[in-house]
Amino acid sequence: MKFVLLPLGSAGDVHPLVWVAKVLAGRGHEVCMVAQAMVAEIPRRAGLRTIEVGTREEQEKVVKNPDLWHPKKGFQILAERFPHWAREMLPAIKAEIDAGPGETVLIAGGIALAGRMASEAWGVPCVTVHLQPSAFLSVEASPVMAAGLEWLPKMPRWVRRILFGMIHREVDRALARRVNEVRKELGLREAVRGIFREYWMSPDGVLALFPEWFAAKQKDWPEQAVTTRFPLYDEAGERGVDAELEEFFVECGAEKPVLFTPGSANLHAEEFFAVAAGACERMGRRGLLVTQYPEQVKRVPRGCRMFEYVPFSATFSRCAAVVHHGGVGTCAQGLAAGVPQLLMAMAHDQPDNGGRLRRMGVGDYVYPKKFTAERVAEKVEGLVRSSAVAAACAKYKKMMGEQMGREEFGKLVEGLGERGLRRRGS
Repeated sequence: MKFVLLPLGSAGDVHPLVWVAKVLAGRGHEVCMVAQAMVAEIPRRAGLRTIEVGTREEQEKVVKNPDLWHPKKGFQILAERFPHWAREMLPAIKAEIDAGPGETVLIAGGIALAGRMASEAWGVPCVTVHLQPSAFLSVEASPVMAAGLEWLPKMPRWVRRILFGMIHREVDRALARRVNEVRKELGLREAVRGIFREYWMSPDGVLALFPEWFAAKQKDWPEQAVTTRFPLYDEAGERGVDAELEEFFVECGAEKPVLFTPGSANLHAEEFFAVAAGACERMGRRGLLVTQYPEQVKRVPRGCRMFEYVPFSATFSRCAAVVHHGGVGTCAQGLAAGVPQLLMAMAHDQPDNGGRLRRMGVGDYVYPKKFTAERVAEKVEGLVRSSAVAAACAKYKKMMGEQMGREEFGKLVEGLGERGLRRRGS
């Protein structure tokens, strides 16, 4: 089979599909990736054939908008771009389908709506990938939909059903017309609604890229959804460990540093790093400040170091704690390393991820307004010194090591692809 993978978003959205692609390539399948210009170097470094779409300049405009991380405005910004990004991806997808007729299967990130559109228009199977539990918008086990909405999962089910109905109507108000315009250009005349309720969930299969113990499948999830595992990929094999990073750990000796990273797409993290510097000084601990935008770091306290990249899989376990933005991939790396985590949860899936880590006993979260040097120092010290947190971290580290294996995962994806091709008479 030929698998065309369609990530959309930041490095945190691309890394998981690189992992999936490498699993499938290792099983002898042809794989390629259609990736936005801003992140196309990630699959290329991994040795994957990569078709670059769009322009870095246009994509960076979105990332540079500080409202991207606003709990209410962030989705609206993205919703305005999703159909445009679909238009950019569709010609590349069509070319790959034409080059492999009857054998091509699409694997698309949930927000990469081009995958569903191509599946409808050109009759190819499409498997949807969701990275975080909040994507399922479950009434049965409701996620924290935005900062400050911790009360939502505690409400009666009928209240949640009404509220989620309102959310779906708002999503359709922002997306449905634009999505249907692109579909109409492909010859798809019948309009669709329920974009984030049903449409983005491909009938060919939905892969939840997290284990059942992180978020159990609910009865109101799509029947074709299946929980799997966290795809742990961070480019460690391609980029290695910086010699200066090793020197830093030698300097640290037995004193483990606290690692601070605000996320690969966060271009507005000056305050995050200012707080990080102040927290390290208050705690009297060394800090490891990680950002691909070094201009964000205005001050590096004595005993701390700044790096543009570190492989999380080789670094987190050597730290006393990790303070980050709450992306699900970073959360997973923290679980695998068995390290306490503190999240500055801003928007999107971050508040829900923070709540899950808190309930698991491995971490905590705060919102940006309360992300101060004093508060961070207090929270980190509490996590690091807690025997209960240490026990929980050890428990989930063991469970991470017992996740679904690569072979089982590969067979699962192959089965979905083969079934989709058979349905279409290929």
